[in-house]
Amino acid sequence: MFQLFKKETILLLTSPTGALAIILFHIITSLLLWVIPGPNNVIYSAQASAQPLFDIAPWLLLIIIPATTMRLLAEEKKSGTLQLLLIRPLRTSQITTAKFLAALATASLAILSTIVHPIIIYNLAVPIGNIDIAATVGSYIGLLFLAAVYAAVGILASATTSSQITALLLSATGCLVLYAGLDTIAQIPMFQPFALTLQDAGIAPHYQNISRGILTPQDVIYFVSLTILLLVAANATIKPLGTTAQKTRTIVVATAIVIALNSAIKPLYSQIDLTADKRFTLAPQTIGLLDTLSQNINIVTYLHGSNLNPQLNRLGQSAVQTIKQLSQYANAEISHVAIDPTKFSAEQTRQLNQQLAAVGLAPVPIIETKENQQKTQTPTYPYAQICIGEKRHWVELLENQPALSPSENLNFSQETIEYKFITSIQNLATSEPQKIAFLEGHGELSELDVVDITDELAKQYIVHRGTISDDASVLDNYKIVIIAKPTEKFSEKDKYVVDQYLMRGGRLLWLVDPITITLDTLQNNSHTIGLHTDLNLTDQLFIYGVRINPQTVQDLNCAMIPISVQQPNRGTQIHPMPWSYSPLLQTNSANPITKNLPPVKGDFASFIDSVGEARTATTTVLLRTSQYTKTQQPPVFATLADLGQQPDPQEYSQRFLPVATLHEGVFASAFQHRPVPRQLNAAAPTIQQSVPTKQIVVADGDIIRNQVRHRHSANPKIVPLGYDELSRQTFGNKQFILNAVQYLADDNQLINLKNRTHIPRPLDRQKITEGTTGIKVVSTIVPIVVVALAILVVVFIRRRRYAKPHTQNG
Repeated sequence: MFQLFKKETILLLTSPTGALAIILFHIITSLLLWVIPGPNNVIYSAQASAQPLFDIAPWLLLIIIPATTMRLLAEEKKSGTLQLLLIRPLRTSQITTAKFLAALATASLAILSTIVHPIIIYNLAVPIGNIDIAATVGSYIGLLFLAAVYAAVGILASATTSSQITALLLSATGCLVLYAGLDTIAQIPMFQPFALTLQDAGIAPHYQNISRGILTPQDVIYFVSLTILLLVAANATIKPLGTTAQKTRTIVVATAIVIALNSAIKPLYSQIDLTADKRFTLAPQTIGLLDTLSQNINIVTYLHGSNLNPQLNRLGQSAVQTIKQLSQYANAEISHVAIDPTKFSAEQTRQLNQQLAAVGLAPVPIIETKENQQKTQTPTYPYAQICIGEKRHWVELLENQPALSPSENLNFSQETIEYKFITSIQNLATSEPQKIAFLEGHGELSELDVVDITDELAKQYIVHRGTISDDASVLDNYKIVIIAKPTEKFSEKDKYVVDQYLMRGGRLLWLVDPITITLDTLQNNSHTIGLHTDLNLTDQLFIYGVRINPQTVQDLNCAMIPISVQQPNRGTQIHPMPWSYSPLLQTNSANPITKNLPPVKGDFASFIDSVGEARTATTTVLLRTSQYTKTQQPPVFATLADLGQQPDPQEYSQRFLPVATLHEGVFASAFQHRPVPRQLNAAAPTIQQSVPTKQIVVADGDIIRNQVRHRHSANPKIVPLGYDELSRQTFGNKQFILNAVQYLADDNQLINLKNRTHIPRPLDRQKITEGTTGIKVVSTIVPIVVVALAILVVVFIRRRRYAKPHTQNG
């Protein structure tokens, strides 16, 4: 058998057909990867990833492998040499196996010589070597599995005919049907009941898993069992003994065994994620929630189309891959439909735009610059719609954080796909949304002042407002209580209700200003004075481990305010000036609440200290000032006259003062060993220590406050929270509050999924600009040279072996 394998391998490598097929494979691969613009062009993708190679290789091998296998048995049958092989001491299984291994060895040489492309990408990455090597190796494993199936199909096709051309056509058709045909058939309405079975029987989903760096027993067994089945069929076809019925029975039994084996192992899903950042491994929280699902889920994604740029196309593929992963673990069925909006009629496009507008969304225009420097604008739909029963929710797949570059936004978008899908599924699957209360009765911000964030929260929660009654348990029905910029004292009764709410596991979001001062007073005056406000909360917060210092921070890293400036011969003009009392607060990139958030704008903020020696709660800083900060004791005198003066950096010597902190754990009651206030109807005794819970303290009440124009008119104008009309940029205020609420309300810690990091792998644009021609030449020539050298070595060894001079006798 080994001799037959060696002979066939040499013939395949040295034959014009085999050599030409491999050379064409490399030329076309190089052109698609480096020369021809398109979704598989590495340079255009700007990512240090060899994934485009593994996306195009299956289609090229559809022709290359059948071209090399077409003669293996067909030529033997035509010339009659197959009978000579059959009468030799070789079993038919050894013949088919030897020829299969020869075809696989030839295909492997073609595949492995493409290693030059990952090597080029390795050297183009920033920094050099920033390529996922383990995932690339896994992708090569998938490609070799695919080649094995293609080679087995070629052996079977060659075994059924004595015509090489017929064998080529049968083999190519068979490979095409197995790779993509079954999936296409599954889309036909009459086959919809068997769609999942047909798709799972095809090669594509199994190959795509491995090519992305995911190894599962199901995929490995699929490829191995399918390869063996095809070889069994080829063996039965050329077997000289046995009737047609017996041969058919052998193939049917082998098919039944393969189907049974794959069906038996399918429910036992497990995987090895070879990617460096484990991007294809679902979090335990996600798996746990999926296990509780009882209703079927339908997901429609719209980020598809041939005109998408490679980055958006990759984001769409990540969404599809995540949906597949979710369906593997879900206790209910998750169905998915991918829609290409570019194929819509004008009426269908209008209807889709109306659906999006109804939920405050719109097509996203993508502006691209072509090689001729012409700019094109294409509307895209980076959205997914999730449906459970009659309930629907739109998911925004594409992040647009102003503080991030486009590539960083795309990377962040991929990182948060799992979080967005699973939180949407959780909200839709919940029978009744959680309740949130904005506390009133202490001069808190009015409904108009927080209307923007209230509307946003109302999409996910039931939001109420109200005062504390005489019932000590009045807050217990609320998951979160928000205390937004109180300006009046808390009574002992109200403090007790809030305290016992926290002790029972309630969640609090404090937004407290210890100094009363607002920017609004400067509209009619050149100065304002801030005074300390006694809210009667200092002792309570101190017991919880927090002290809000009654001082106002000034920060050189600050926002601008518009100032009227009188200029000669020009009249009064508005100029933006830096206002140190509006610090742009830095966010903690290591916490999911503030990860990848742009700066959060404050107004007359104070700062926080952690206090207490025996705290049983952890403290995490969420927002802080810059390293150029100073503080003022009350009374705070803020005047516009300071705007024209150059600040002295030496005065701003304080660094990174905490303005918002997260506290998690067990808290002692502020009413330990104290009587219940008389005004309350408390049915239960005072709880001395809380259950594990969490609260967030922000030393700036204006962080949650949206601007209101024409407040006292019939049609007040609401400025979106965090939007700065002067600079026309959006700060992170709204997203910070949303993330804070989600974190406080989330018992499953799903928001921690935002902390999952996908390693960015950009290409070095400078190297590409300087050496594009060299890259194209090397990527095309080197693989061909490697194959040519291998062939020359085989030819040289063969000639040397068979061209030895015969010795002469006497």
